Amino acid sequence: MSKYVKQFKFYGDKNDNNFPPATLDGYENGTVFNKVYPILQLGIQGLPGTKFYLNGSIYPIYIGATGVYDLEVKNGLRINKIEFDHQSLGRYSSTNTSEPVLIVDVIYEKKEA
Repeated sequence: MSKYVKQFKFYGDKNDNNFPPATLDGYENGTVFNKVYPILQLGIQGLPGTKFYLNGSIYPIYIGATGVYDLEVKNGLRINKIEFDHQSLGRYSSTNTSEPVLIVDVIYEKKEA
């Protein structure tokens, strides 16, 4: 298994600057991250109070006052799903800025061909 790094930038729903191109739905249902599972390390920069879920949990995680969330997964555990709360993502869509307001950094494993 090899490790890779990827960054996702969400400016708002259907914004042409989103990288990779994605809509709010792709972040809400987690499909934008489909090619980077399993995730070994996760970093999120966003608005404090942004709510998201890991591995299909019903218990939310919130980005704290610093606007940064970091998680390094150990002991063989992996992140297999990331989903953002619809209302939290709506806060980004209404933000008028040229800078990305939600940045997700991942380190993930991929089987070598």
